[in-house]
Amino acid sequence: MGADNDYLPAPPTDRFLITRTFGEGLKGYKSTAFPHVAVLDMDDASRVEAVARWAIRHHGVQRVVAIHEKDMLLAARLREDFDLPGMNFEATLRFRDKVLMKDTLALAGYQGLPRYRSLERGEVIESVPWTGRIVVKSRWGVGSSDVRIVGDIAQANEAARELERRSDGLEVEEFIDGTMYHCDAVVHDGQVLFSAVSEYIAAPGQYGANSVAGSVLLEDGALKDAIRADNALVLRHLGLTCGVTHVEYFHTPAGRLVFCEAAARPGGGGIDDIVFRGTGVNLIRAAIELQSGVVPHLPDEGDRATAVFGIVGMYHSDRGQDTRADDLLDAIPGVLSYQFATPAVAGTVRHCTDYGHKLVIGAETRERFDDLAARAVRFIRGDRSASAATTRGSHAATS
Repeated sequence: MGADNDYLPAPPTDRFLITRTFGEGLKGYKSTAFPHVAVLDMDDASRVEAVARWAIRHHGVQRVVAIHEKDMLLAARLREDFDLPGMNFEATLRFRDKVLMKDTLALAGYQGLPRYRSLERGEVIESVPWTGRIVVKSRWGVGSSDVRIVGDIAQANEAARELERRSDGLEVEEFIDGTMYHCDAVVHDGQVLFSAVSEYIAAPGQYGANSVAGSVLLEDGALKDAIRADNALVLRHLGLTCGVTHVEYFHTPAGRLVFCEAAARPGGGGIDDIVFRGTGVNLIRAAIELQSGVVPHLPDEGDRATAVFGIVGMYHSDRGQDTRADDLLDAIPGVLSYQFATPAVAGTVRHCTDYGHKLVIGAETRERFDDLAARAVRFIRGDRSASAATTRGSHAATS
C-alpha cells in the first residue's frame, strides 16, 4: 500500500485492510493509515469472504481493491453482490480461467495461441494433435505451482491424476519451445496507457531448489514493439477496460509469438520493482488507483532511465544451509538491492517466486547485466572470487 500507506486514495477512517502475517502481509503496516484491519489465514477462503462481507456492510465500503491473483474473483463477486463499481465477475473470469481466456481469444480470431483443450476430471488422454512434449496445468493455478511438463501421453495422464487432487479443472496444451517474455501494462478506459516488456531469465515452470530465475527489462527493438502490439490486441479481445495486467508470451526460434496466459494484476516476484526503476511507473500504485476509480499519474516517456534493470531470484538449496550474503551490495557493482528470506516451508520451493535470495541489478547494457548477475549468483553460492575491487560508489546504473 506504499511506504507511507498512501497509495489508497481515501482517508484512513475510510479504509479497511484484510491481510495476513504469512509472507510479510503486515510489512510496512501503520495503524494510523489503516485503523481497521483484519489479519487472517488467507488460505481459508470462506473465512476471508465472510470478513470481507462483514466489512462492506459494517463500514460502508464503496470500493474493493485486490492485488493478489487468488483474491481477484472474490473481489469481483463482492462488487457484483453489493453493487459496487469495478471489474465484475465475468470480466475477471477471463483472466483467471486459463481455458476460458484462450477460448475467448480463439473466438475473436486471435492467431497466437498454442494448441490446447480442457481436461475433465478423471478423463484419460488418448491422444493429442501435436508431437513433442505436453503441458498439463490447472486452469486456476498461480506461480506455476500447478504446471507439469511431460514427455508422452502416459506421463500426461499421471500428471493429470496428481493435479486433479487439488484443482477443480485442468488444461492440456502443446509445449512451446522458445524464450519466455512478459508484458506488464496499465489500461484505462480500454486504452493501454503504458506497457513494459521483460525477458524471463528462466521459464517460470522451471523452478526448484538450487536454481535461479527472475527477469530483465527488454531494451528497445523490434521484438519489444511486437510484444507490446500483441499485448494490446490480447487485452482488447479479453475485454479489459481498466486495470494493471501481466501477460506472458513465448518467442519461438522461428520468430513466432505464442500466447501463454494473462492476469489482471501486477506481476509478482519483484517485477514491479524493476519496472519502476526502469520507467518510473509504479504498477502496484497504478493497480490500486485504477480499482479506486482514479486515473493513475504516469511519468513522461522522456523521464525513463536508459539503463537495463533486472531481478535475479535464487531458490533455497535442497540442503537448507542458505545464509544471507550481507556483503553482496559492496562486493558486486550494480547490485541495487538485496533481500534474503528464510524458507517458509523447509526444503520446499512452493512456486516460481518463492525466492531465498532476491536482488535487483542495474547495468549499462544487457550483456553487462548478464555478467553481473552471474557474478552475484556465484558470490551468494560462496565463490568470493566473483567480487570486484569496484565499490558501490562507481555503479554506472542507479535507481
